[in-house]
Amino acid sequence: MSGMDWDTIVSVTGGEWAIEPAPGQQPPVGVAIDTRELHRGQTFVAFVGEKVDGHEYLDQAKGLGAAMCVVTDESKIPDGFGIPTLVVDDSTDALTALAKQWASLLHGIIVGVTGSNGKTTTTRLIHAVLSHAGESWVSSKSHNNAIGVPMSILNAPIEARYVIFELGTSSPGEIAERASLVEPDISVITSVGRAHLEELGSIEGVCKEKASILCDTQTLGIVPGGIDELDRAISERSVGCELERVAEDRLVNVEISERSVSFDLDGHRFTAPVPGVHNASNAAMAVLVGRACNMSDGDIAAGLAKSKLPEMRLDRIEIPTKTDSIVIYNDAYNANPDSTRAALAFFASIQSEANKVVVLGDMLELGSAAESEHQSMIADLDIDTGRVVLVGPMYARAAGQGDEICPKADDHAMSELARTIKPGDLVLLKGSRGIGLERLVYILINRHTPFARSSNRRPVEGESAS
Repeated sequence: MSGMDWDTIVSVTGGEWAIEPAPGQQPPVGVAIDTRELHRGQTFVAFVGEKVDGHEYLDQAKGLGAAMCVVTDESKIPDGFGIPTLVVDDSTDALTALAKQWASLLHGIIVGVTGSNGKTTTTRLIHAVLSHAGESWVSSKSHNNAIGVPMSILNAPIEARYVIFELGTSSPGEIAERASLVEPDISVITSVGRAHLEELGSIEGVCKEKASILCDTQTLGIVPGGIDELDRAISERSVGCELERVAEDRLVNVEISERSVSFDLDGHRFTAPVPGVHNASNAAMAVLVGRACNMSDGDIAAGLAKSKLPEMRLDRIEIPTKTDSIVIYNDAYNANPDSTRAALAFFASIQSEANKVVVLGDMLELGSAAESEHQSMIADLDIDTGRVVLVGPMYARAAGQGDEICPKADDHAMSELARTIKPGDLVLLKGSRGIGLERLVYILINRHTPFARSSNRRPVEGESAS
């Protein structure tokens, strides 16, 4: 939080010092709520969750070099603690207030990204493009909720030329709250689909929620074209920015491979090293952000070519065995009906003699639509998909006779499923984050080899995304 002095931190949060900073002591730079992600000189905020109390990690935060701590319970500060410690009534409110102040100090062009699918992928594509024009910053993880967005803001470098934020939602009004905090110069709605129906209710509800980002967008909103529900939702709001739509007639000659997608947009050819036809639209939106920032198509193409998918978004992992490698496309970060169909379409497009195995985990947060959506997914599975394994209680209830079912998604079930995946298999993992299908990757790595080659990263046992 460089740029905010100690007095500003107190006045913005309404907190009181339990331990005051020493004269001349430098204010913190950045913030963390997990000591595993804490860097020297940052603020550590002690959140109290259902399972973890951040106050128990204050000593660890001090040892890691925290410049300041924020707590809600003064009685839990260790004796002789000795670093500046601020007591506030509510950690989320304090974090949000600090983020609002910090956002007002950022110098760069701010880009806000939301959508039912493809948010994190699109932020990475935009980051790759804009990095070719100047210093660009995006959070290393998908921090897009009530705590994650303020964290992202507070960790954004004040001098960055471009700053990209991902805005997520699960309930009505959350996008509006996060957009008002970020106040993007440019906003992107990647897609609207059947996600978070438990709270948003319907496609119309999803469109209204996503469209609310445009009310706080200063200059340009980039949105999907040809979606009547979204167009109506936009027309019902007070939108002051210009709009640019990505319609099918602008995005042509799409070609995909196992590792990339190429397409023509307004007569210019672009290639992004990310697989799947659905990523053509995500990449096209990154192109339009680049153009809005006055980049040439040549520079945009050069930046786009350097982009990488975030973890567990069609992350290609090759696991060597004593004979043929097992190749896994790990798309298990999250799932809804639209993203699952997109992953299945990509997997079907791969021309391979290998035995294909599709592992589908439950799609969560669908509310009353859960049963029908899982039944529909099973009914739509292509007979040529290969072996399909359905994991989780929702798929188990929706399955019919002859379907291969794994009703539980516990560690034992994952281990038994891994035993059936053979050397030479080509595997797709797709399920909601709560199912944890990525455990199959770790189990197979441990079974066959001490290491794995990945197009984006090396998986590490126990690693997870928030």
